[in-house]
Amino acid sequence: MSTTNDVPSTLFPLVLDESVLAQVCDRASDTTALERFKSQGESCGWCTQPIRLRGSQLSVDEATGEILRGYSTESQPEGVLLKACGTRRASRCPSCAATYAADARMLVRAGVSGGKGVPESVASHPMVFATFTAPSFGAVHGIRSKGGSHPCRPGVRGRRCPHGRELSCWKRHDVNEEVVGVPLCRECYDYESAVLWNATCPELWRRTTIGIKRALAQIVGVGVRELAGLVRVSFTKVVEYQQRGAVHLHAVIRLDPVSDNSDEALLGIDSTTLAGAIRLAAKKVAAPLPDGSSGSVRWGSEVEVRTITNHQRSVGSDATDGDSETQDSTSARAVANYLAKYATKSTDSSGALDRRLRSLEDLSLRRVNGHLRRLVETAWVLGGRPGLSKIRRWAHTLGFGGHWLTKSRKYSVTFSYLRKERQTWQIRHSSREVEDPSRVRVVAQWEWAGTGWGSRGDAWLARIFQREREASRVDAREDQCIKEMALRAVEPELGYLDRRGGEPIEGYELVERELDHE
Repeated sequence: MSTTNDVPSTLFPLVLDESVLAQVCDRASDTTALERFKSQGESCGWCTQPIRLRGSQLSVDEATGEILRGYSTESQPEGVLLKACGTRRASRCPSCAATYAADARMLVRAGVSGGKGVPESVASHPMVFATFTAPSFGAVHGIRSKGGSHPCRPGVRGRRCPHGRELSCWKRHDVNEEVVGVPLCRECYDYESAVLWNATCPELWRRTTIGIKRALAQIVGVGVRELAGLVRVSFTKVVEYQQRGAVHLHAVIRLDPVSDNSDEALLGIDSTTLAGAIRLAAKKVAAPLPDGSSGSVRWGSEVEVRTITNHQRSVGSDATDGDSETQDSTSARAVANYLAKYATKSTDSSGALDRRLRSLEDLSLRRVNGHLRRLVETAWVLGGRPGLSKIRRWAHTLGFGGHWLTKSRKYSVTFSYLRKERQTWQIRHSSREVEDPSRVRVVAQWEWAGTGWGSRGDAWLARIFQREREASRVDAREDQCIKEMALRAVEPELGYLDRRGGEPIEGYELVERELDHE
């Protein structure tokens, strides 16, 4: 059995060549073996590059020494157990990324409306949706209005930069155009500052959370220590790359009483006051450059803060340079969907930069060109300077070395909690008897047997079943949309009732938009 098949199945064409066709036919010739193969694939969610394990596991009653249950991979196809890779990047494995996005969605939503062990009372706490953007590092092509009704960069025609390039662009770009996010003049664009911004962003966010508490204390008129004894700032934030290559943050920021039994400890602070404190902190906070020089970085001027209430109509930000993503809704689901969709994205849409670089020659093999390549090369060069070695390690993320999604300790549940909940649900709905974990000891012996599917034919089949699985999820969402629209038609006097929030929503467009982003 081969153990060197590390090629993702998404790279295989839908049209089979002779060798792959022969492997597929061989697999399908034995109906029993094919069903076992499908069962094995379903167990790992048709992962693109599953981990192949070989070994055995015994469940033993500690009191009596009786073997309650045994498992060995000898009974499995190819003699291995397939375990999902668990990546969050959709460019590497759509199936595992879908699971990660679902967990991220639930993590965010539990902190907005409660559930999964989070009290539902958090929904009434002061809460805002904030977007923090990067400053300008030079003029880039972009979309300046919804629908592209305004020109990219209107200005004096014929006016040129010192390098002879025009400083205006009167075209109306589409969001999918490659030119969006690209500098008007790459020689004028400050690539070093852009990479250093990405590298310093995690520290800037840490200082911002501290600055919000100080700003709140200043607005309320109490000391910082007194405020900390009464009020806690909880948050979750996700990182998004603008098309120009600079990161910006989307965050849900919530104010909680330190005492879980009293909401009066919020000192009368409402969402509007919290929003004012965030804007004040964003203007004042700064973080030093990672190389220890005298410079510092700050947030860009486009910092948007919107209050989340039962009648909230806008979630998201269209104030990003080179990117205009907006989501409008009243429901907690829309907030969670908006943040979770970024958790599975990579530095670039193609996934060429979803792994670390070994050298600049490695970059050439990945066929990264243009503005993005210049950013990666700048990060690599900066990483060779004293005090900036970490930037080279994160050259594939344009210098950003932080986590894509983070949360404060008290904001919501953890990914580990959600995985355990899913595992418990699977055990309860399986045919096997559930043992008392306090009485059972698991004795296991496993060894790595390879990564990826055992053959190119199996990888091709996995891709087909993976697409069927994705299509079934889309069909389920469409069915849900039809049922919700039917509810609106049957009970027009109530408007559309979001069962998750209970607030009336006008029109059908919102339902379709939410499901598109789910």
